[in-house]
Amino acid sequence: MSESDRAAGLSSGGPATGVGAADVVPRARNTKRSYLATKLAYNIGRLHGLSLRLYLYRRIGMKVGKGCVIRRGVYLGSPNELELGDGSFVGRASLYCTGGVKIGRNVNVSDGVVIITAKHDVNSPSFEANYEPITIGDWAWIATNAIVLAGVTIGEGAVVAAGAVVTKDVPAYSVVGGNPAKVIGERKRQPFDYVPGSYRPPFL
Repeated sequence: MSESDRAAGLSSGGPATGVGAADVVPRARNTKRSYLATKLAYNIGRLHGLSLRLYLYRRIGMKVGKGCVIRRGVYLGSPNELELGDGSFVGRASLYCTGGVKIGRNVNVSDGVVIITAKHDVNSPSFEANYEPITIGDWAWIATNAIVLAGVTIGEGAVVAAGAVVTKDVPAYSVVGGNPAKVIGERKRQPFDYVPGSYRPPFL
């Protein structure tokens, strides 16, 4: 898919062990189950008590690994299409998951991040919506206010800088920034021992 096609997407509004684009099946449209799960997740996301929220998220079909944190105030569209790997952290972000979102282990999704699996065909008479999966590899960091568009794969250990708009795949251990995001650096390949999900802010 071309970069311009992905950029047009801005107009739309069990535990994981690893990630791969082939593991996520593209979705044609929303379903009644997704709509219901979205409404339930909105209310769940405002409850106090991390353990309670995670329990309820799992009950509505979300796959959440061990040792994860999902902060209060997050927006999860179609959470039944979201898979979150062990030790990962999701801040007060907005995830539109209808097309399928797979997040690996020990990933940090910071506050203000927007992840969108939907886009609209601007040449369609009916403004047709299309959905493509997003995959985020183990140990990746999506920094504050970054936007990740439909069909993107972010490689293991990659870093998406604050405010970046990701319209195409991000290589493993690269650092990308800007709009559209481009490679601006490399991350050292090394054994990581931090776990983003171990962070426990007050009143979580």
